[in-house]
Amino acid sequence: MSPVVMASALAMDEEVPIVMREPASEPAYYANQDASARIDHIIDDKTIKATTAFNDWRVGETVAVESQKSGVGIIGFLEIIGVSNNEDGTFQVTAELQRQSRLHFIQLGDQIYHINLSSDNNKYKGTTDLIIKRRGKNISAKYKPLFTQGVSVGETAETLWENEYVMSWYGQINYGITDRLSVGTIIPGDIAGAYNGSGKFRVFASDSNTFSIGANTAHVPSDNSNTLNFTVYWDSISSESVISHTMFTVAAMSFANAADVTAVKTLGTTSFQTGYEFIGDNWDRILLGPSYNFETKALGGYLTYVKIWDRFHFSLSLNSTDVSSFKLSATDGYYVLFDAYWRF
Repeated sequence: MSPVVMASALAMDEEVPIVMREPASEPAYYANQDASARIDHIIDDKTIKATTAFNDWRVGETVAVESQKSGVGIIGFLEIIGVSNNEDGTFQVTAELQRQSRLHFIQLGDQIYHINLSSDNNKYKGTTDLIIKRRGKNISAKYKPLFTQGVSVGETAETLWENEYVMSWYGQINYGITDRLSVGTIIPGDIAGAYNGSGKFRVFASDSNTFSIGANTAHVPSDNSNTLNFTVYWDSISSESVISHTMFTVAAMSFANAADVTAVKTLGTTSFQTGYEFIGDNWDRILLGPSYNFETKALGGYLTYVKIWDRFHFSLSLNSTDVSSFKLSATDGYYVLFDAYWRF
């Protein structure tokens, strides 16, 4: 059976199996956006070869596949795994499948071309297998995994890239020392004498799971005490559009009124939280899940919408520290909160 027939034999009502490779760490913002390559060999159900007259293709780059059929448009995404010279002066590009349309197969004669991921690109639809996890230059924040879900929800298992930083509107700043280690502090607290710091280390990462450990400490000037929390983070890809987040925080040192600040996950309380991150086609996120606080013995939860631009995030959330208490209170009821932060 020929490779083309093998590729076409895949069930029409199922999506082509996703090759779990991370998308390009460097988008083609430097490349000739008019450059294209024609697919002329299908090696197997996940590997193709294409011929091009342009030499600005790079290994690791994510490229789009456009159907030769009029009006169909983009039908898949590939990752370039090799580029070689042909004797006639052209170039041969070898690529592997990342994602393909449920309705249209990649065929001989289809075209591949550069796709710019340094800013909003409505052709690059949101999906978990296209989240960019490897460090790269000038990549839009919307295509990266979330580092934090907000002050009231907590962080994810992801760490920042080396030399990357996140700054929130209320003065919290996090910095990536390496790709696996991030540190942070809330600057207004430091100025006011509530000295604080945090760190998160990524222990393990695979195509579908990420595990990290973290620690937070803060000085409480009102009663001259300190807090110390340790947290275990676990992120897991559940489907093409859903990531599950699990977070277990243990308060090793607390303070007398810790129960009054249960809305802030990192300040002196012990809690267990699970939740889901839903990724939209435009890369905006919806976050929701329950949370249990051991100090107050109360079940809470959250529902958050996150709007993401190239560098700026804005989120609006409905939160509860106690779902059974029907009153407006950040201590033992419901409250609304917004977050705004920048990622560079």
